[in-house]
Formats: sequence, C-alpha cells, structure tokens
Amino acid sequence: MARAEKYNEMSNKVFLRNIAVQYWYFVLVLALIIIGAIFGFILTLNEYIDTSTIGGQGKWTFNQFSMGTGVEWIIILFLWLLVIIGLPSSVLVGLIVGIIWFAVFDPELKEEIKLRSKREEEKKRRLGRTSESSGLFGFLMFIGVCLYIALDENWMTEFGNLNIGYFVNAWIAVFLWVVVLFSIGAVIGSIWFVIKYER
Repeated sequence: MARAEKYNEMSNKVFLRNIAVQYWYFVLVLALIIIGAIFGFILTLNEYIDTSTIGGQGKWTFNQFSMGTGVEWIIILFLWLLVIIGLPSSVLVGLIVGIIWFAVFDPELKEEIKLRSKREEEKKRRLGRTSESSGLFGFLMFIGVCLYIALDENWMTEFGNLNIGYFVNAWIAVFLWVVVLFSIGAVIGSIWFVIKYER
C-alpha cells in the first residue's frame, strides 16, 4: 500500500520517467522497432515507386496523372505500407506491451497506471483539448519540402516538368534530416536523463 501512495504523490511526468528508467530495456526495444518501421517505410516507398506501373516507375509527371490513377496509386501504396510495415510493427509492439503488462508490471503498478489514465481522460474531457502535433508536423514537413525545392533551384519550375520521383525524394530527404536532428537530440537527452535520474 505504501508503494501505491508513493505513486499517487508523483506527477505524471515523474511517474512515467521512473517507469522508463526502471524498464529502460523495454523502452530501447520499442524505440528500435519504431526506428526500424521508419526505415522500412522509406525503403517500401522507394521500392513501390521504382516498381509501380502506375506512375511509370516514378517517371510520370503530375500532368500525366488522372484522378483515377492518382487515387489508385495512393490506395496501393497504403496497402503495401500496411502489409509490409504497419501490421508487423503493430504485432511486435502489441507483443512487447503485452509482455510488459501481463508478465512484468506488478498489480499495484498496473492499478496506478489505470487510475492515472482515467484521471487524464477526465481532464482532457473537461478541458476539451485536442492534439495538434500531427498537423504541426505536416506543416513543418511542407515548409521543409518548399525549402528543399527552392534550394534545388526548382521553385519556379512547372509541376509538369518535374516527375513524381523528384517530389518523393524531396520529402524523403527532408524527413531524414528531421529524423537525424531529432535522433541526435533524443540520444543527448536520453544520456542526460539516465545520468541525472539513475539511482
């Protein structure tokens, strides 16, 4: 009971930090799965563009697409990503989380997690807050692609003169730079975090 009271006194930030430090090896495995999924996404996207007859293996320009071929291209790409990346990654993450929840966490910790989760949901309902992180990420990626195209001296080039492979490569280049910058920050932050809070 003393342990549950100790958890209750902590803020959510401290609570999650302590769990992350205590079970750091699971956090590392989940991070590796996410990184693998990111690189798998990039490789799958490249492979699809290079082999898809819709889009002429990445050589079609935008003015060669119709609404029908455009929608078909996107649907097939989505199915590729779902089968090759989405489902295997989800199964692995679900397996790891299941092991952590059913075999590693003790009953008191699970009860505390449930209570905190309920409190957070109630707080969000009261405040009516919605996450805008995905919209912000999309906007930043758009700005990054615009900068890439401008620096590549294609700012005033008509879309009809640029093939779809060019725009996909621009997006991938910007995405990789974002991943590299965030990864460097995450590594530095993780090292500092462990050094500061490890007991």
